[in-house]
Amino acid sequence: MRRLGLWHTVRGRLLLLAIGVELLMLSVLVANSARLLYSAMTQQTVWHAHQIAPVLNAALTAPLAQRDLATVQAVLDESRSTDDLLYLLVVDRQGMLVASSGVVADKVQKLTNSEGFRLRQHPELSRYDVTVPIMQSGQQLGVLHFGLDLTRIFHARRLLLTQGVGIAAVELVLSSLVLLLIGFWLTRHLGALTKASLEVAAGNLTPSAVPEGPDDIGQLGTAFNTMSRVISERIQELEELNRTLEQRVQEEVGKNRQKDAFMLQQDKLASIGQLAAGVAHEINNPMGFIMSNLSTLKEYGDALTSYHRALDVPQRGPGKSSGCQELAQELDIPYILEDMQPLIVESLEGAERVKRIVQNLKDFARIDENRFVDGDLNQLIQSTINIVRNEIKYVADLELHLGEVPQIRCIPQQINQVITNLLVNAAQAMDTRGRITITTRQEGDKVLLEVRDTGCGMTEEVRVKIFEPFFTTKDVGKGTGLGLAICYDIIQKHQGEIEVESKPGTGTVFKVWLPVV
Repeated sequence: MRRLGLWHTVRGRLLLLAIGVELLMLSVLVANSARLLYSAMTQQTVWHAHQIAPVLNAALTAPLAQRDLATVQAVLDESRSTDDLLYLLVVDRQGMLVASSGVVADKVQKLTNSEGFRLRQHPELSRYDVTVPIMQSGQQLGVLHFGLDLTRIFHARRLLLTQGVGIAAVELVLSSLVLLLIGFWLTRHLGALTKASLEVAAGNLTPSAVPEGPDDIGQLGTAFNTMSRVISERIQELEELNRTLEQRVQEEVGKNRQKDAFMLQQDKLASIGQLAAGVAHEINNPMGFIMSNLSTLKEYGDALTSYHRALDVPQRGPGKSSGCQELAQELDIPYILEDMQPLIVESLEGAERVKRIVQNLKDFARIDENRFVDGDLNQLIQSTINIVRNEIKYVADLELHLGEVPQIRCIPQQINQVITNLLVNAAQAMDTRGRITITTRQEGDKVLLEVRDTGCGMTEEVRVKIFEPFFTTKDVGKGTGLGLAICYDIIQKHQGEIEVESKPGTGTVFKVWLPVV
C-alpha cells in the first residue's frame, strides 16, 4: 500500500524541515526574551532593595536605640504601604521580635554576628528576603528583615511567554502555508515525471510527455522527454541487433556442436588406430585356436565319414564285426568322440570372446548414440579394458578394486572414451614395468573413478596444462594433445569433476567424480 505521509514526499520533508528550524529559532528567541526580561526586572528589584535598605536603616536606628517601639512600628507600616514590600520586621540584638508589618509565612531565624546586607530568593514563594543589620557607631542594635514582592516580575515573564508562543504559532502557520505553496510550485511536475518513470520501468518506452518549462523543473522534464525518446530508439536498435545476434549464436552453436562431435569422433578413431594392433592381437588369439580346432574337427569328420561308409558296406559272417572293430581302432574313433566335445566348447568360447571384443569396439566407435542413459560404471570399465588390454599387459599389471556403486546418468560411449584415454596415458607413462590400479567407490551423491599409475609422473608446470587442447609431452606422431582436453569437456558435460595429482618419479593419480542417478 502506498504511504502518503508528509515525510514520504519532497514537499513534506522540506516543509517539516523548515518548520523544525523555524520552531527552534522561535523557541530560542522567546526563551531568550523571557530570560532577558526576568534578568532585567530582578536586577531592578535588587537595585531597589539596595536603595531602600539604607533609608529604612537610617529611619530605624534612632527609635531602636531609644527603644521607641511605637516609632519603629510606624516606620514599618508606612514603608510597607508605599514600597511594594510584603513584610517588614525588626528584631533586637538578642533575636527578640521588636516590631513587624505584614504577614510572614515562615519563621524568622535568629541572626547574630551579621556580616552585612544579605539578599536571597525564597525557594517556594515569589519574593526576595532581605536582611540588613541596624548599626550605630559600629555597634549592632538589631536586624531588619523585609520581603520584596516578585509577583509582577513572574507575571510579566509569563505574559511575555504566552504572547511569544502565540506569535510564534501564528508565524509557524503562515510560514507553513507559504512554504507549502512554494514547495508545491517547485515540485509541480514531479508527479508527472514519476508516473512517466514508472511507465518506462513497466516496459512502456514511449510514456506520456512530461511538462516542460524554462525553470529547473521544466528543464528536467525536457531532459526526461529527450532521454525517453533516445532510449526508445536505442532499444529498437538493440532489439534488431539482438535478433541478428541470436541467429548468429544459433549458427555458431550448431557449428561448435558439429566441431565437438567431429573432434570427439576423431579422438575415438585415433584411439582405435592406436589400439588396432592390440585389438587385432586380442582377436587373433581366439581365432588361432578356433581355426586349429576347426582343422582338427575336419580331420575327425573325415575319419567318422570313412568309418560310417565302412559300416554301410554289406558283409556277411563273423568277419564284419571284427573288421569294423579293427577300422575303429585304426581311425581312433573312441578318442575322436571323446575329444570333439571339448574342441567344440573351446571354439564356442573363443568365438564368444571375439564377439565380445568386436561388440565393445563397435560400441566404443559408434557415433549415433549421444543421449544420457543410466549406466553401470564398473561394466563400462570392464568393456573398455577388453579393448585396451593388449596396450597395458606388456608394460603394467592391472589391478581392479571395483566397489559396489550406484548407476550414473551418462553417455556410455563418452565415459568409455574417458576411461580409454586415462588407461592409455597411464600405460604410456611407464618407463619400466609398473602397476595400474583402477578403483571405484561411492562418495556421497557421487561415484569416484580413480586411475593410479606408477609411471614417470609429471612436473607442476606440465600438470597445470594437461587439459589444454593440443598440449602434449609425447613425441610427434604419438599424440594429438586432445585426449585429456576431451576428457575434461566430457566430465564437465556430465556435471562431474576431474582432478590430477602427480609428482615426478612417483606416478600419477586421476580422480573423476560423476553424479549418481
